Amino acid sequence: MTRISRRPVKDNVMERIFQLFFEAVGKKSKKEDFLEVVHDILSPTERIMIAKRVTIVFLLLKKIDYQTISDVLKVSQSTISKFHLIMDNSKGIVKALQLMLLNDQLINVLDEFLLAIKGPGVYGTNWKSAWRQKNELERRKREGL
Repeated sequence: MTRISRRPVKDNVMERIFQLFFEAVGKKSKKEDFLEVVHDILSPTERIMIAKRVTIVFLLLKKIDYQTISDVLKVSQSTISKFHLIMDNSKGIVKALQLMLLNDQLINVLDEFLLAIKGPGVYGTNWKSAWRQKNELERRKREGL
């Protein structure tokens, strides 16, 4: 856990700090610009930690079980349960990830449809690539990523 000074910052100063943070990090139109700023202000450990936290919430929204999340992301189950509790009081991250989840579900439906048409066992299909696609779809459903 990171350390913060015991001396509290005034509310109006804290509001300005978050405004500045949003201007510097949040208002980026390109992924590369965002990544450059994040790379400059966060250590490699902090970047990984934040990315894993967002991914934990996303996988919990997809109803992936704790053991699978723990195995894939290499985090403890207590960390996962902590973020499950945080999700109940969430104001922003859950809404944003639910929109992404809808897109992800649409992609899975389309992939399943394509596999039904050109999947393994269908005449004229390259079985090797069809089985690879089918196994990849099943892995994505199981692991959520």
